[in-house]
Amino acid sequence: MAGASFQVQIRHILVDKKEVADLLAETIQAANPGVAQVQLLMKLAGKYSICPSKDDGGNLGWIEMGWNSADPRQPRGGFKKLKNEELYDLICKGLDKMEIEKGIVYGPVQTKEGSHVLIIANEFKTDRIL
Repeated sequence: MAGASFQVQIRHILVDKKEVADLLAETIQAANPGVAQVQLLMKLAGKYSICPSKDDGGNLGWIEMGWNSADPRQPRGGFKKLKNEELYDLICKGLDKMEIEKGIVYGPVQTKEGSHVLIIANEFKTDRIL
């Protein structure tokens, strides 16, 4: 059986106020698309984010979707769910609907933790014979 895997590395900034997240998103969007935006988000995360991931440039790690499983949102092969399940679900839905793509600043999105500005820093797609 063949399956497809889609893995993305998510970086984010978490702040208390949506207005601050709006300004951060606008600032990142104004940078050259691609690496420059990721680097700027990483720098701004270190300065403004209230998430412990700020010490690693806002890195939330890798999320994997696919493999033709019953629930494609379930992590496989050593990939973990995010601690913030609300954010994890928002990211998975955004990926499913193709609203989140590499090089596109996503957000701000609101969770009980605050306002998040997200970007896909890296992606990896494979086809696999199961």
